[in-house]
Amino acid sequence: MFEVVVALDLLSEIYSSFEPSQPPLKKAYVDCQDVRGDWEVIRELGLKIRRSKQPTCQLYTGHRGVGKSTELLRLKDYLEEQKYFVVYFAADDEDIEPQDADYADILLACTRHLVEAIKLEQHNPLLNWMKDRWESLKDIALTEVAFDGLSLEGQISQFAKITTNLRATPDKRRELRQKINANTPSLVEALNDFIKEAQKSLSADSRGIVLIVDNLDRIVETREAGKPSNYDEIYLNRSEMLGGLACHVVYTVPIAMMYSGRASQLANDYYTNVLPMIMIRNPDGTENKLGLDKMRELICRRIDLIEPNLLQTLEGKVDGLDFPPVFDNGETLKNLCLMSGGHVRTLMQLIQKAIDWTDELPITGKAAKRAIEETRETYQNTVRETEWEILARACHLKQGYINNDVDHLRLLLKRCLLEYRYYDQNDNLQIWCNVHPLIEGIPRFQDVLTKVRAL
Repeated sequence: MFEVVVALDLLSEIYSSFEPSQPPLKKAYVDCQDVRGDWEVIRELGLKIRRSKQPTCQLYTGHRGVGKSTELLRLKDYLEEQKYFVVYFAADDEDIEPQDADYADILLACTRHLVEAIKLEQHNPLLNWMKDRWESLKDIALTEVAFDGLSLEGQISQFAKITTNLRATPDKRRELRQKINANTPSLVEALNDFIKEAQKSLSADSRGIVLIVDNLDRIVETREAGKPSNYDEIYLNRSEMLGGLACHVVYTVPIAMMYSGRASQLANDYYTNVLPMIMIRNPDGTENKLGLDKMRELICRRIDLIEPNLLQTLEGKVDGLDFPPVFDNGETLKNLCLMSGGHVRTLMQLIQKAIDWTDELPITGKAAKRAIEETRETYQNTVRETEWEILARACHLKQGYINNDVDHLRLLLKRCLLEYRYYDQNDNLQIWCNVHPLIEGIPRFQDVLTKVRAL
């Protein structure tokens, strides 16, 4: 018999399992390459590392919430199985302030995590670098302690203090960066010396070090008059240094960089990769059954972690089973999947919003409708008056940005337009865009679409 759980507690468990900002547990992972244009992280990123005799530098992006971190964690597991020493970190957790980030912040973050992950006691070039510059840098670490008087752990911790203070003191950030930038070339040299020494300290069968820097795609673009944007400064002007580390590196990058006139220059300086959306509709407007099945599986895997028996009542009550139904019927679940547009985080958010309208299981069609309408309002507020016709034409033609048109790119970055990829029967890659399903239901959009179709 199913152990009776207070309805509110069970709802809370389900709600928590669909937390949008957290990558799923390994058991909840769903392989979606068949509906992502055959995109697969091991083939796209992992094999470049495994097959290259020289250090590689890759840029990786995708829309916020499409599953980038989930794939990077899979890459980490794969590389560790292949005997690589992997240092993975989410840069915005402790190291950078996304609203105001600079190349120096990223370099320091990489330095901090490498020196913390591999503690060299004898010859440590990074600690020697810090020691030689301690008088000029100790005010950034907010300490008057002599560097030589610190233990190994204490010396290593100074890198964390510097990155923390860079993030936490915006009024002093410019001054602090000037000090770091003045020492950047020597820091890169010391970092590479450290990596080479660290390689020697690893096990005999180690294939080398891989650095994975997540969440750099959250950096906001900033500009000062007469100067390049921070995006250009980080990824273009500093490409030689970003790509010049003596180990394999994967950096995340803001998606706006990939969908801009800078894309070709990025491709010249790095290997570049974009994680596609899950295709839940075909270009002719029909439902993509495999894509919908994958979205449904994303839900099932999370429900299974709470109580496997709930999968039997996922889409309604089953006579003879003493388990509460999760959804009142299959149409409610399917509608949530369709309205997500194939965007994983949107699906998670829709389910959580539907639970907000649910006092006890099942999640009803009415609760799902309320969640959809609330989220639809957000998209309606996002669209400018001049953009309705652009969206209507994109829907009518089933193609989005053309020649990097600024208006289409802006709508793509706001996820008002969604991009999908697939290989046709001749193995030609097809890329197409359509309006987000939530926007399709907005009366203003429908009015403009009717006019566009009448032309």
